[in-house]
Amino acid sequence: MKNRDRKELDKARHRGCIRCGRDGETRPCHYNGFRSHSYGKGRGIKCTDIATAEFCQACDELFSEAKYQMWVGGSKSTERSEEFLHWIMLTNIRRASDD
Repeated sequence: MKNRDRKELDKARHRGCIRCGRDGETRPCHYNGFRSHSYGKGRGIKCTDIATAEFCQACDELFSEAKYQMWVGGSKSTERSEEFLHWIMLTNIRRASDD
């Protein structure tokens, strides 16, 4: 997958949320954790599309904006980042098995 692959990203709309299974509002959510710069993130640039999880709006807000109280604080941010990477991996496994 190239750094930007609109065709692949658009497929997310037709799949359920990788985390909660909700249908109808799924979208690719780019990783924004500790290692995001390693995946191409820069000022005004999102990381590569490979580092996306297919989340619904609620799950996107949970990870992208860290709205879950459990993740407030130093080591908790590491947990959020690690879990986000877990969902990205599951998304990529699903994408590979769909091909």
